[in-house]
Amino acid sequence: MFPLLQRGRTVLLTSLMRVQDNTIVGTATPTISNGFHSLTDIGWYGSAYQLSTCSTQFLFGKLYTMFRVKWLLVISVAILEIGSIVSAAAPNSAAFIVGRAIAGCGASGVLNGVLIAGSHTVPLRWRPIFNSTVGGLECIAMIVAPVIGGALTTYVTWRWCFWLNLPIGGFTLAVLIFVFKQPPGQKGVEKSLLSKTKQLNIPSLLVFTGSIVCLLLALQWGGTTYPWSSGQVVTPLVVAGVSFAAFLAYETLRKDEAMIPRSVILDRTAGLCMLYAFCSSAAFNVIDYFLPIWFQAIKGATATKSGQMLLPSIIGLSVAAISSGFILSAIGYYTPLMLLGSAMMAIGFGFFTTFQPSTTHAAWIGWQVMLGIGTGLSFPQPWSATQTVLAAKDVPLGLAGVGFAISLAAAVSISVSQNVFTNLLREGLQAGAIPGVDAGDIIQQGATGFLQHIAENERESVLMIYNSAVTSCFWLPVAAACVGFVAALGMNWNSVKGKQKEGDEEEKKKKNETGSERELVA
Repeated sequence: MFPLLQRGRTVLLTSLMRVQDNTIVGTATPTISNGFHSLTDIGWYGSAYQLSTCSTQFLFGKLYTMFRVKWLLVISVAILEIGSIVSAAAPNSAAFIVGRAIAGCGASGVLNGVLIAGSHTVPLRWRPIFNSTVGGLECIAMIVAPVIGGALTTYVTWRWCFWLNLPIGGFTLAVLIFVFKQPPGQKGVEKSLLSKTKQLNIPSLLVFTGSIVCLLLALQWGGTTYPWSSGQVVTPLVVAGVSFAAFLAYETLRKDEAMIPRSVILDRTAGLCMLYAFCSSAAFNVIDYFLPIWFQAIKGATATKSGQMLLPSIIGLSVAAISSGFILSAIGYYTPLMLLGSAMMAIGFGFFTTFQPSTTHAAWIGWQVMLGIGTGLSFPQPWSATQTVLAAKDVPLGLAGVGFAISLAAAVSISVSQNVFTNLLREGLQAGAIPGVDAGDIIQQGATGFLQHIAENERESVLMIYNSAVTSCFWLPVAAACVGFVAALGMNWNSVKGKQKEGDEEEKKKKNETGSERELVA
């Protein structure tokens, strides 16, 4: 029992480190864009991290089936640390984006390792509670990280948001090396290194990554740097479509050796769980990046204050995420929680689109609480549902598929929202024809530095245009939550209690077999 608790604590510590690195940048983003004069790069600050996370998700999923989880976790944390160092020392926006991409690769390995270690450590009947507890503790990290990030950005420098990872990562590495015990049920595959490399599906990974990078480039440039009809935008869009079609064709030919085997993607509930996870992640990540911009640019809050203003949604998310595991264990069915969560998210995000500079504290606090509870009910369920409906051999890749969908949604949704925001801001400023205000100059000033270059009598008009551009981005979360609701309606109503009974019978069978072997030896 002690090794189980030991591994469980270490798994949670590693997970907390990953989420802290992911969420601490949110409140610092406006200040970073000001320092680098790179408002148009805001989408890449989040997308680069999430793109590298989703691109390497199945790579790590395969690696964890071939090598021991302990040392892969150590390597993943080390990669995350290297990415943090590059981000902290970045001299320009491009270098910062590269650092975030490196950190995202490490985060992908950490996410897979945490899930796989948990599946080999935690008995099946406790896994819904384990999944929700991990989600809840990650939400606690999400509470602390924005506040810490805001304080460091306001009183020291945003770079310390990433230097902070060095002592945290060092402690995590020490615990992994000296305290964490390799789960006995997870063993490496006895094959040659060349044979293992062939199974990693590297060509498919490269083609997929290239298609997503081209898509994000087109979304970043379209309507802002270049017209949508220009060759600089059309070409990456065409390349993205062709390469993604090639990726799908290659995956189809590989059948059960594909990144996502047919037994996973064609399972009705498992496939819809990926779609549901994609929608939930897309919705929440837009808020995670653009709500701090609204607080700082429209409400005039500091980075520290905006981190504190995010607490209602994160606290609601944390309480709901932890509670949902116990609720799921009691009622057995995950679908009602998914439906309720998506409905609350859609309503909460919908009211975010009505925000104005005059919006009261009661309004933005109340709707944050509502969408936080909805998100907390939604997020943990795809993990539990996937483990419930899939055969044991398919569970690792099923979990990797859910993680893949979450990371891909974050990368795409942030870039789409950034494009919507920038284009609406430019159109609004040009249509308003405000004397002495140049749309290009406003966009280049950063997320909060624009008001310093506007005359006092013109600030209210510019602020209203800016507010409209930010709040229009919140329609994407509304649409995503509605699609997630439809996905949940299409799932089979499987009970986790039935799966738990099967797991208990398997555990008893193993114990009986072990006892029989001992009797024969005696």
